[in-house]
Amino acid sequence: MSEEKNYHSLLLGLSRVFDDVIEEMKDSYIDEKYSNWFLWLIGSPFRDLKRLGEVKKGIEQSIDSGKLLSLFPFLSGGISPYLIGFYQELSPFQSMLVGITAGYLITLPFYFHKLLTFKSGHFHLGAYRKFRRQEYNLFKSALLDDKRDFFFQGLYDYVGVMKSGNKEFQQFYTMIEERLERYLDREKRQLETKVSVLKSQLKRQEKEYDTLIGEYETFIDGVAEEIREFEEGVEFIIDLIKDINTVLFRMKNGLFSTKDLNLVSGFTLYKLKGAELIKLEDVGTTGSTPDKLPLKSDRKWGAIEAVTNNDDKPVINTPYKNRTVVSYRLRMGINNNEVWIFNFHFDTDDKKAKHLLVNDDIIESREIYRLIHALCLLSQENFTNKKEAAE
Repeated sequence: MSEEKNYHSLLLGLSRVFDDVIEEMKDSYIDEKYSNWFLWLIGSPFRDLKRLGEVKKGIEQSIDSGKLLSLFPFLSGGISPYLIGFYQELSPFQSMLVGITAGYLITLPFYFHKLLTFKSGHFHLGAYRKFRRQEYNLFKSALLDDKRDFFFQGLYDYVGVMKSGNKEFQQFYTMIEERLERYLDREKRQLETKVSVLKSQLKRQEKEYDTLIGEYETFIDGVAEEIREFEEGVEFIIDLIKDINTVLFRMKNGLFSTKDLNLVSGFTLYKLKGAELIKLEDVGTTGSTPDKLPLKSDRKWGAIEAVTNNDDKPVINTPYKNRTVVSYRLRMGINNNEVWIFNFHFDTDDKKAKHLLVNDDIIESREIYRLIHALCLLSQENFTNKKEAAE
């Protein structure tokens, strides 16, 4: 509290020291109209002469005010005839004129000092700006406001009012602070709600994005797997074509027989004779299948099922783990009066056999069965021709 009182008293002291100076500088802003301070200096003695006639408070005030300095040129002019006339041949008027001029010039330095002195009656802001520029810039930037209404007295009064109304000001400040705090709290809650909503939306979008990425990756993996399987299937077809070319050359060279029918896998070949199946050929297997299979056997044989079925579809059988047998019925001869059963024997994980016999992806399995059927017909014809030639 004592600091506030000291500051307040300091403002009062500054008001007493600077306010008159500020007022004179504001009132003396003559450099806006009369930028030539030298003309103001020349006219200073004459202004004092004019003011001498307006003095109403006695000779003492005139002496104290320093205005008697303006009489010096005339006093020097009055005594100059007595001083100069003895040495030069001048008339009294000329001597007086020389004395007045000399006295006038002598007083100008004194008046120049008054141009730079506040409350001298001859203060000129243009001269002050030129010869005391540092002080001028300090006063102008700190004290000469645009509205020209700044005085330390006003600041002193304002601080006094603020001190006297400090309680009301504090209440007003508290009210503003509370309202501002409520407003900021409300804005904070709204922003937190918006942030929460945005986070939820972002999380949902991230989840959707992850789902799409997962679906895309699954799709890409599926396509890649299909391409890989397709490439494998193409390789299997190429191998099959090579084997067919080998068979064709063996036919040309008269060496083709039923043993050359292992284009896809190992096989057994049966012929239907009466109520049983008679084995004609066994290539690429363990040889464990019997030479004869009764149609009324208690054991489930794919070959027997292929005979008894009314359709010509292949029968797929898995006699034991990781072993597959595909049985296909072949109608032989022009009148289809003879039936052969061709059994493909292969491991369940044999991709070549599955692609060509089970999966209709690279080539229809039906075409492979037709190929084997055709080769069987050729082998039957070749076998018949050899038999006739032997007879």
